[in-house]
Amino acid sequence: MNLPLLFFAVDVATVVCAVLLAARVLASHPRQPAAQLIALIAVSVVCHVILGRAEYGLWTPPALRIEVGAWRPWLNLGRNLAPGLFMLLVFRLFADRQRPPPVLWGLLAAQLFLEEPVRWLLPAGSALAPLLTQIAPTLLQLLFAGLAVYWTLADWRFDLVEARRRARALVLVVVGINVVASSLLLRWLIPADSLANYQTHLGLGVANLLLMGGLLFRYMGESRLLDPDRPRERATPAAQSADAAALARLERLLSEGLVYREPNLTLGVLAERVGVPEYRLRRLIHEALGHRNFNAFLHSYRIAEACEQLRDPALRRTPILTIGLSVGYQSINTFNRAFREVTGQTPSVWRAAAEASPESA
Repeated sequence: MNLPLLFFAVDVATVVCAVLLAARVLASHPRQPAAQLIALIAVSVVCHVILGRAEYGLWTPPALRIEVGAWRPWLNLGRNLAPGLFMLLVFRLFADRQRPPPVLWGLLAAQLFLEEPVRWLLPAGSALAPLLTQIAPTLLQLLFAGLAVYWTLADWRFDLVEARRRARALVLVVVGINVVASSLLLRWLIPADSLANYQTHLGLGVANLLLMGGLLFRYMGESRLLDPDRPRERATPAAQSADAAALARLERLLSEGLVYREPNLTLGVLAERVGVPEYRLRRLIHEALGHRNFNAFLHSYRIAEACEQLRDPALRRTPILTIGLSVGYQSINTFNRAFREVTGQTPSVWRAAAEASPESA
């Protein structure tokens, strides 16, 4: 078997899959930031493949090498964008916020500055070079991987969107193979000019191809990952009837039973009371009531009742903590945080504004 030719074919297939993936997501969701991030990550993968062909020329037949010349710094920047872009993508997919914190952009800019521009500023043979150009960027990449893992795991059990729940498992695989392994092994633990480094690079290339192929032919084919609020295909009449009955039971539990007041209410407990499996209840809450996250679903009902109590003149002297506890929260900090997420204000500020309004006079 001609191994160099085989791995060249792997690189070519990886580039083709990356280009097709970028084209597919941009064609279906051209204005979505998540789709744009996926396309940029695909470009980063292409940079990784091309630069790998140049950097590992010692073990590559001349006919299969690529000379990058003056493009090397730009390809290196593109290659090392991947961990930061992946972190931002995970935030977009799973954190359910409009914009990432500005500090994330600052950390990404710092990592890119350490990848290339700082090399131009350091004098030849500087003792700081290993720290600034290898150790510090690698640590930042590992930080990005850690944040991606955190956002993947943080709300997994509360996620109501099936496509996103399945994608979370894939994220852990991508972080483990492409971010942690490449950062730790290729940049830090294995000498860059060793055969072991080249062999690790080849192994990661095969893993990249498998991941790209899986994304292209399965996950990105399921556009609900990037558009989770898109309605499903119309269900059968029997399924529609069963869903309508389950939804009616759920709404009775919420409006009459005030089940959301229970401090330790879980999706599993609520599913038992509604009489449906958890996956069906997740789908009902997401598609019929418009919530992507179980905690956000509970917050919407709890905070709505808390607002009613806070504007009630008869409860004007009732402590805010008492109101928070009465609607299902177990501490004032949790109540304040949830109230601010839903209304944009603290309970005390909201109550003061409600008392000052003409309607309360």
